[in-house]
Amino acid sequence: MGRDYFVYIDHASYYNTVAGYEGANRMNTRSRMLRLVAAAALALGLALTAPAWAGHQSRAVGGFDADESRDIEEIVREYILNHPEVMFESVQKMRDQKRQEKVQAQRDAAGAVKPVNRDDHILGSRDAPVKLVEFSDFECPFCKRFHPTMKRLMDEYGKDGKVAWVYRHFPLDSLHSKARKEAQASECANELGGNEAFWAYADKLYEKGPANNRLDLALLPDFAEEIGLDRGAFETCLEGDARGGKYAAHIEADVQDAIASGGTGTPYSLVIAPNGTVYPVSGAMPYAALTALIDAALKGEL
Repeated sequence: MGRDYFVYIDHASYYNTVAGYEGANRMNTRSRMLRLVAAAALALGLALTAPAWAGHQSRAVGGFDADESRDIEEIVREYILNHPEVMFESVQKMRDQKRQEKVQAQRDAAGAVKPVNRDDHILGSRDAPVKLVEFSDFECPFCKRFHPTMKRLMDEYGKDGKVAWVYRHFPLDSLHSKARKEAQASECANELGGNEAFWAYADKLYEKGPANNRLDLALLPDFAEEIGLDRGAFETCLEGDARGGKYAAHIEADVQDAIASGGTGTPYSLVIAPNGTVYPVSGAMPYAALTALIDAALKGEL
C-alpha cells in the first residue's frame, strides 16, 4: 500500500490468541486477534478495499477512531477468513526474519573467539591455513555423531596441512552433569600422555560413551588404561569435584569462550579462514556441507 505503518506481531501472542478464539474469553480474544490481523494486513498491503481515509499519510500510527477501527477489523476479518494462507505466510516471513537476525548476531559474536594458542588441543598442523575450533560436550549425542565427521575431514584435509582441528570444552551442565568430569579426564590424558593421548582418549569417550549423561564415570580409568596410560597416575589426576577438579578453571574458560563466541549448544564450531573471517557452525553439520564450507574458506570466499 505504500503507507507509513509500522507493525510488530509477537508470534506467541498471535498463536495463543488464535488458539483461544473459541474459548471462554471469546470477546477479548476476538478483539486482540482482529487487531493483530488488521495490523499485519495493512503492513502486507492486503486491505486494498479500505475506505479513502486509510490513504491519509499524515495520520499518526494507530490514530484511528472507533468507526475506522471497526472498518479495518471487518475488512481484514473477511479477507483472512477467505484467505487464511496469507496470515500463515506472514507469520512464516516474520519467523524467517527472526532466524536471520539470530544467525547474523551469532556471526557477529564469532569473531570474539579466543585465538588458537599453544595450550590448545590441536589435531593437524598448527600452521594450517584453516582452523576449525570445535566446542564440544563428551555427553552430547550430536557431538558423538559429529566426531566421525571431523575425523573424516582430517583424513582428507588434515594430512596435507590444509585444516587444523582445535578441540575446546563446552559441557552443558543443565543436561549433562557428568560432562565436566569427562572433560577433566581428557585433560588428565593430555597431562600424562601429551596431545596424542588427549585425542586418543577423546576418541575412546565418543566411541564407548552412551551419551546423554549415561556413562558410568567408574570407567574413565579403564579408558585410560586402554590407550596405554598409567591407571594409578590417572586416578590421582582425576581427583576432585564434578566441576573438573584441578582442571576446573581451564574447562570453565573454554565454556566462557564458547558463550562469548555465540555458542548456545553443542557441537558449536568456528571455521577460521586464512583471511581471518570466522564462520560459525551450529550442530552436527553433514560432511558434504562441511567440506563445501572448508573449500570456500581455502578459496577466500567466506
